[in-house]
Amino acid sequence: MRILVLGLGNDIYGDDGVGHHAVRRLKKELGKEDLQGQGSPEIDCVASPLTGIALLDVMVGYDALVVVDAIKLPDPVTGRIHILEETDLRDLPGPSPHYISLPQTIRLGRGLGLKVPDAVKIIAVEAKNIYNLGEGLSEDMERCLPDIVRKIKNVLKDIP
Repeated sequence: MRILVLGLGNDIYGDDGVGHHAVRRLKKELGKEDLQGQGSPEIDCVASPLTGIALLDVMVGYDALVVVDAIKLPDPVTGRIHILEETDLRDLPGPSPHYISLPQTIRLGRGLGLKVPDAVKIIAVEAKNIYNLGEGLSEDMERCLPDIVRKIKNVLKDIP
């Protein structure tokens, strides 16, 4: 079993980069512990600013995908975590007609007969500061990182 933990976002836009920070931290921690014992799956941690069809190249060859990304909701609570399934995601129009959403990208890969993940989980982290140019997370989001990483580990343990 090969699992991809994919941190999405843009880390030069403040808390929009939470996926990158969480995946980098997870990678360090996974090097120090065995998540599932003997015969544990291969887990790759990748931080990426890519969107749309470009993500197909990143996810091909994996059995499972865990996406970590910031979300903007009305009245967000910085660091609040939502665990979503692939079916929870909507096909939202992108900034251009050339853009396709994550669910559309996965369906395209399946339709082309590519080995794309069968199991998909999304760890969506509420964020307020995702449009302000500036590297690094807000203090509030930085404090939430340990909980976010813990949640990723729990999701990984639940993947069959």
